[in-house]
Amino acid sequence: MPAVLPVHADPETDAVLAGGGALGGLIRAHDWSATPLGPPGTWPQALKTLVAVMLGSRQPMFITWGPERIMLYNDGYAPILGARHPGALGAPFPAVWFDIQADVAPILDRAYAGEGTHMDDITLVMTRNGYPEETHFSFSYTPVRDETGAVAGMFCACAETTGRVLVERRQHFRLVLEERLRDLADPREVMAAAAELLGHHLRCDRAGYAEIGAEDDLLTVVREWCAPGMPALEGRRRPLADFGPVLAEGLRAGRIVAFTDALDGELAAAEATDARFAAACIRAGIAVPLVKAGRLAAAFFAHAAVPRRWTEEEQSLVREVAERTWAALGRARAEAALRESEARWRGLFTRMHEGFALCEMVHGSDGRAVDFRYLEVNHAWETLTGVPAAQVLGRLASEAIPGIEPFWAETYGRVAETGEPAHFEFRLAALDRWFEVLAYRTEPGRFAALFLNVTGRKLAEERQALLAREVDHRAKNALAVVQSVLRLTRAPDLPAFVRAVEGRVAALARAQSLLADDRWHGADLRALLEAELAPFLAGQQVELDGPGVVLPVRAAQPVAMAVHELATNAVKHGALSVPGGRLSVHWTLGAGATPLLRLRWVEAGGPAIPQTPTRRGFGSRVLDGTIRGQLGGSIDLSWEPTGLACDLCLPLRGDADWTLPGPAGQPGAGGRGGP
Repeated sequence: MPAVLPVHADPETDAVLAGGGALGGLIRAHDWSATPLGPPGTWPQALKTLVAVMLGSRQPMFITWGPERIMLYNDGYAPILGARHPGALGAPFPAVWFDIQADVAPILDRAYAGEGTHMDDITLVMTRNGYPEETHFSFSYTPVRDETGAVAGMFCACAETTGRVLVERRQHFRLVLEERLRDLADPREVMAAAAELLGHHLRCDRAGYAEIGAEDDLLTVVREWCAPGMPALEGRRRPLADFGPVLAEGLRAGRIVAFTDALDGELAAAEATDARFAAACIRAGIAVPLVKAGRLAAAFFAHAAVPRRWTEEEQSLVREVAERTWAALGRARAEAALRESEARWRGLFTRMHEGFALCEMVHGSDGRAVDFRYLEVNHAWETLTGVPAAQVLGRLASEAIPGIEPFWAETYGRVAETGEPAHFEFRLAALDRWFEVLAYRTEPGRFAALFLNVTGRKLAEERQALLAREVDHRAKNALAVVQSVLRLTRAPDLPAFVRAVEGRVAALARAQSLLADDRWHGADLRALLEAELAPFLAGQQVELDGPGVVLPVRAAQPVAMAVHELATNAVKHGALSVPGGRLSVHWTLGAGATPLLRLRWVEAGGPAIPQTPTRRGFGSRVLDGTIRGQLGGSIDLSWEPTGLACDLCLPLRGDADWTLPGPAGQPGAGGRGGP
């Protein structure tokens, strides 16, 4: 039934309650006699004055009066009450604001104790519209005294700042998010940072990023943030269809899916999700789809462990975070791929054994390429050239490598100008190194050079050519010696001729083997004597005594031929012809620019020598031709009654050439002859 307007006791009361908009009308229509305040005509003057001030103001205000703290408020305060208006009018403050008593009751108590309070911001979680929501206010609580001076009530002027605070917070959140994501290069760190920041901002219990496979339609939680006590979902994979048609179809259609309570409403009724969501501690949630190129590619989500209503602002913010995360992920993945590619090529650039240089051409006033500048070189470049990178980077080649030939700038200039690669080998005299180079243009005015140090190969080729010439020369000499042996050898019959030739050629071969063993650096004298005497010994005693001597290459074969002839003579006529014969070979080496080798050959225990031979045989001519004619030495033969004694003296020059002398008479035909 319609409210009955009370009859006021006096015109003054009517004036106090005049105006005030909707709340003025409600106050005038309210049955105050049913409240502890009583009819307005009986109100204390202080209360009347405050009510008049309140109704005349557009700022949100309310009054609590009396021990019961009965509330009166104006039009400005009504929206703050939400669904509790108009029932709050004339009701006790504790009953109206039961949900925030823990926060405001102490402040109200201080006001009734005579202490005023002013706060620029207080955060309160209210359920004024049937769901918890964060609110912010600035206010002052002022004690109001009656005619006796006692505090009879409290006057509050306030303003709700929730909108401004949330806008500022979201703006700050956006700035922090942008800064965090901008500095991150790892895609997984991007997801983790976005989830953590959003979770803290929304004051929810879980936030994360999930991706949906293009082929298998599996939803995988890639990264998430969880409040303490929330089970982790990261790494889990489930078919999107497992989340039911409302969630799956909504996401595929590109719609935000937000639910206040997973165990109540459309989501639960349609999909029987109780067990699934309970296991993950999900009672409320938001899922924002990321549909790219017509396909559901990912989703950003936020969960709460208790029922919660998600405001339009919050849903919009989650979508914004999802889009920013997607963009940051794209950038991070592109940068990661680029870094991986750069690292792969940089690793190759660093590890490759070939030298690499990136350079730019420098042209003269006539446009001709006159120099080039090093922009980048790898480690192999330093190793192969022997020049530190710090010495060349950013510098002209002519400055970094003084004396570099014009050939290099001219060749590289043609490559940079025509785009035709060049492959060449050239010796860089300033570094005394040969390089094999492949040069190609990278962009106008620039080129890259890939090269190897082929100095070793070039030197090997030179040595090979020199060795080929040396082998050719020695082969010709050996053939000349063999030819001389064949031409000068005389024998009474063919078998004797064959034996003589074979022995002399074998002597040459043994000397050749000794030289080959030491890579043609020379032949050890003791080894040569042992090799030449070994075929002639049949138990006889041989003494070799002397210092270590290396015969020059060109002296080894002549000395071997001389020793062979002496041994042959000893086998035929001297100490090696009888079992008890003895042979001693002693040598010394004099100091000097050209060392002088003195070698003494002494035979004993052989057949007695009645007199000095009167004829010179082939052996004597070989000794004379090799020691005197070829090596520039001297030879002295002495036929003692006890055996032959031979003194050889020869300078050890390293470059002596030799050939056997031609025929100079006929060898003795049998009998005892000289060597």
